[in-house]
Amino acid sequence: MGFKLQYSKENAEAELGVIVIGYHEALRATLGALAAEKGTEDLAWFDQLHQVAIKAAEKTTTEGVPSEIGTKAVSQSVELIDNEFKSIRAGLLKDK
Repeated sequence: MGFKLQYSKENAEAELGVIVIGYHEALRATLGALAAEKGTEDLAWFDQLHQVAIKAAEKTTTEGVPSEIGTKAVSQSVELIDNEFKSIRAGLLKDK
């Protein structure tokens, strides 16, 4: 299933920034809800989701984007997701 993000070229920076923040908030809320359901004593489920998310991000295709820009953007996406999962995990452990 393909996904094409629609945004205004004239307001790309602002719109894409808000989109990233929305994804960030949604990820935190989703993982928080899962932690409430599954518990935080054993975070193997969380670590597995972390790896699934990283692998999915690494497979991102950047059709229509110059190769160098696409490669950099995918790398930044992977780094952002990795850091976000690490931050959320640390918060779950701290909240125990």
